[in-house]
Order: sequence, then C-alpha cells, then structure tokens
Amino acid sequence: MTDRTIAGVQPGGEAEAGRPRRPAWLKAAVGAFLAFELVAAAVLLGGKDRTDGTAPPAPRPAAARPRAEAPRADAVRERADAVRRLLDTRARAITRRDRHTFARTLDRTRPRFVQSQLAMFDALAAVPVSAWHYDLHDDGDVTPTTYGVEAWAPRVTLRYRLTGFDDEPPAVPQFFTFTRRDGGWVTASDSDYDTDPHRRTGRELWDFGPVAVARGSRSLVLGRPGQATLLRDVARLADAAVPRVTKVWGTRWSQRVVILVPSSQREVSRILGDDTDLSRIAAVAVAELPGDTGERAVGNRIIVNPQTFRRLGTNGRRVVLTHETAHVATRDASRPGIPTWLVEGFADYVGYLGTGLSPRAICQELAADVRAGRAPVNLPADDAFSGANDHLAQAYESSWLAVRMIAERVGEQGLVRFYDAAGRDGAETAMREALGTTPDTFVRAWRNYLRTTLG
Repeated sequence: MTDRTIAGVQPGGEAEAGRPRRPAWLKAAVGAFLAFELVAAAVLLGGKDRTDGTAPPAPRPAAARPRAEAPRADAVRERADAVRRLLDTRARAITRRDRHTFARTLDRTRPRFVQSQLAMFDALAAVPVSAWHYDLHDDGDVTPTTYGVEAWAPRVTLRYRLTGFDDEPPAVPQFFTFTRRDGGWVTASDSDYDTDPHRRTGRELWDFGPVAVARGSRSLVLGRPGQATLLRDVARLADAAVPRVTKVWGTRWSQRVVILVPSSQREVSRILGDDTDLSRIAAVAVAELPGDTGERAVGNRIIVNPQTFRRLGTNGRRVVLTHETAHVATRDASRPGIPTWLVEGFADYVGYLGTGLSPRAICQELAADVRAGRAPVNLPADDAFSGANDHLAQAYESSWLAVRMIAERVGEQGLVRFYDAAGRDGAETAMREALGTTPDTFVRAWRNYLRTTLG
C-alpha cells in the first residue's frame, strides 16, 4: 500500500514593496503556502479523484453488490485470465499507438465512456511513454448487476514510465468495470465507484485533454498545447532549480524533475483528488510512498496551478520551484517520523538561497512577535502546520530559521547529515549524534537565535 505525499505552495500576492508572504500546510488535504511570494509543504494524501467529465451516469456501489453465490473456481480463473488478456491488449495498444485495437477493448454500448477513453488515448500522443502495464488484483468479487450482462469490477494498478525520468513506474489505482459481451470481455467504465475513496480511479493529466511537452536539460514539463510560453518558462526555472538543490543536498537523487501544468485549478483539484479551495496554491509536489518497506518513492511529480503561478514574479516562481524540487530530492530521506519543521525548513532554506532576502524580510510575522515579546517557546509541532493554525506563517518562519541556524553552525554538509539522521533515527537522536547537542539545548540556542536575528 502506498501513501500519496503532497507538498503545496501558495502566494498571497506580491506586495508593492516586495513584502514576502509565507506558507501554509494542510494534512489529508492540500496545503497553501506563502513565501517570497510563496513556499511549499509536504502532506500525506491517499489517492486521486475522478476527472472524467465526459463519463456517463454510472452504477453506484449500492447497485453493485457482491453476488449471493460465488462463481465456481474454474469460472473465476477463466474470467481473470480473460480480463488480464484484455488489459494486456489495452496496454500494448497504448504503447504502440494502435487506436483501432484500443477501441476494440471498449464496451460499444457505453458511447460516452468510449468517447472519453478515445480522447484520453489521443491526448497521450505527445507524452514520452516508454512502458505501460496493468496489474490485475483478483482479490474480490464485486459483480455489478445494472449492466444487464455479466460484469466484474476488480482492483487494477496502472504502472507506466516516462522516458528518461521514471526509473521505477508509479502505481496508479484503476477501478474498471468489465462486461462480458458477445465478443468477449470489454471495458465499460472506470468511474462506477468514485464515491468510494477506497475504490476511486486515479487520474493523470491526459485524462483531461491533449498534452504538450517542453523539455529542459533536467526537466520534463507536460501541459496543454496553448501553454507553450508557460511550459518553456517552467522548464527553464526547473533546470536552474536542480543544481541549486544538488549543491546543498548532493547528487544522491535523480537530479531530474517531472512537472505537470494542468489548464485550470479544477484540473489540479481533480488530479489531486482534493475538493477544497486551491486558489492560493501555486504548486504541489507529489509521490507514491511505499511506507516502511525501505523501498524508494516513485512517481515524483511537481504540479503547477497555472492561474496562481502566473501571478508570481520571477523570484516567486524561482522560490516555489526550487522549494518543490528540494522536496523531490529529499523524498527518500523524509521517512515517517521526521519532524515537519525540518522537512519544510530545509525546503525553505534551499528555496531562499541566493534570493538576497534578509531574515527580517522573510520572517515579518515572526519578527513582529519577537519584538512584541511573543517569541515561540518550542519548535513548531507537526500540527502547527495545519491550515487551521492562525500562526501558520510563524511556524514556517521558525522552521526556516532553525534550519538556517544549523547550517551556519555545522555547515550545509552537517545540515544534510542531521537531516539523514533525523529521518533514520528521529530528531532527538539526530541532535545528539549529528549536532552534538540535546533537544533542550538546541531549543534554547534556537530561541536566542530568533531574538538576535529578528529582535
């Protein structure tokens, strides 16, 4: 089982005097963030929402119930083998760009579904796909009864690779309904169970329309044909962000990024499976995390919210994409248990490097609190990065200053060693082993650093 990890960025709008704005964080939803014009954060999400606006009205789980009598074992094997062959044919048709064969895998009695699937097939034309495969998980017997013929809705996983960027294929949940027609098994729907978050088909950019591609030396940007200028700008900024991140983090990551630029905020919401207001989100970083298995994260993507991103100036775009690229680089080291203040503080630290902004310019809200005698007593807890926190900006600013203090005292290599140790052993142990201090001593030093830097 994988977790969907997401990091988001939000602008608060550029002030006339270049006043930095600061980030926000959401858990189990997408976070919004403020920075120079913004910054980002990492959150855990589980899955994506349906995005097929052309899909027909479909049977719902209430009408799609398990049969009273289970099919015979040989019939179950026969059905699974037939559907597996169908999925293999579908996958080969996509990789070989064989539209006729792909169309033959669809249920012709479902014209709106056929139309949406052929549109998806056409949208993939420019996408550099090197592999496409479906895993059938024959672990259930959900047999919809509203199709009038034998139907089956098993769990399926799509695994695909983008050429030159996916060392390992991401895993995208697919919940097709297959029907048995005169010519054999065909695909009739992929949205019958979207009201159930545990049986919701994951969506990708090509589910919404034609995809255009911009290539950088270290980046692959997928967007829409009408966004050529924006896609080239994003590729240029991403190419510049990669060496900035590598200079601090080192070369032990792919040093490549895939960036998606949907055409609207609505598309961003549906790809992420998040129905909340994302109007302040400029970008999010997502990945499939394998949990505690020791495997590496796969499917690292940065998703840009085009309307919000366009409102940023050059420096704001630079900070956002560098911050998100830092999340991509550190993903494997950001294991469960690593404190959020370190994950977000590090991404902020890398994002702000070279911008020329002073701590007081970056930390205006926190600086005001320090001058008023309201300096924080402890490092921000993980729940301080909730979007409900009225002092969210201070949480991010406090985290950035904590990481900046570490870098000043032990150097950037020492900072990276601390990050690794915190992800492996927890922050408390890492402070003792990598920084030679205790948590209490570290917090006292950080509080003093706040006062001397912002007071």
